[in-house]
Amino acid sequence: MVPTLDRPAAGVLTAAGRRVLDGLLTAWAAVSATFFALRLAGGDPVASLLSQGLASEDQATALRHELGLDLPLLQQYVRFLTSLVRGDLGHSLYTGQPVTQIIREQIPYTAELAALGLIVALVVGMLVGLLATREDLLRRFPLASGVAGLATALPVAFTGILAILAAIASGTAPLLLRGFLLPALVLGFASSGAIARLIQAGLQDTLNAPFVLAARARGLRYGPRLLWHALRPALPPVISLIAVEAAFLFGGTVVTENVFSRPGLGRLLVASILQGDYPIAQGLVVLSALVYTATHVAADVLSFALDPRLRGSE
Repeated sequence: MVPTLDRPAAGVLTAAGRRVLDGLLTAWAAVSATFFALRLAGGDPVASLLSQGLASEDQATALRHELGLDLPLLQQYVRFLTSLVRGDLGHSLYTGQPVTQIIREQIPYTAELAALGLIVALVVGMLVGLLATREDLLRRFPLASGVAGLATALPVAFTGILAILAAIASGTAPLLLRGFLLPALVLGFASSGAIARLIQAGLQDTLNAPFVLAARARGLRYGPRLLWHALRPALPPVISLIAVEAAFLFGGTVVTENVFSRPGLGRLLVASILQGDYPIAQGLVVLSALVYTATHVAADVLSFALDPRLRGSE
């Protein structure tokens, strides 16, 4: 007998398949938009090598031919997609190294910063969201309601500079600026505000829901068990937001890495744009699109697993 999936598992797999297809289309659109934007924005990337005396006219002509810049735009696009499917992102115009190798060397720096930043965002966001839900807790922690607003309103560059000045004033700059703890705190704080607000809004709705009121009428006190029952229906939008924040933390560390002079993908992106090394910039956009797609697909699948009502809407 051929084994069959139960209806909930089949619903999750069907929803996951649709989300994977949507994600691939989104990634293709992002990569295509970047390709045409870089080539239609004007300027010859090889011309920057000539202006800096890094290549002769003959070398520039050979490089344009190697990169396919002398081909019609649509042929360049087909050639780019063909190379992308093979995993070939090209070579740096300045160093000649494969773009995949250059990006691979910078991924660990950004990954550790993004991972710790996400942990900070989740911890701070959950605590602030839970504190802001209850009036009795707000009286004990009156600043909780303002933390989410500050985290959402203050830009990362501003909080990063404040954190550096505070570290210098306290005499802990040599310790904090040497590692990635302070940048992760700044990055995580920026993402914690949206998570806190969403948790607060979701809990305020579900704590007054009939099933929670019935549980409290049976004697279940306000605590971790009741909070879990109330939080579970509010988790799908929170998970989707966490996916957005995770993709932002991994691919959007540009400001943080430059403020703290840390190596990583964000700093590499700025350097490649300033130098006109568009194969690296293009490769970074491809990576960001894939990370964005993967995190959203994973978040959607987890949301479908937690809330059967979402499977019914597919």
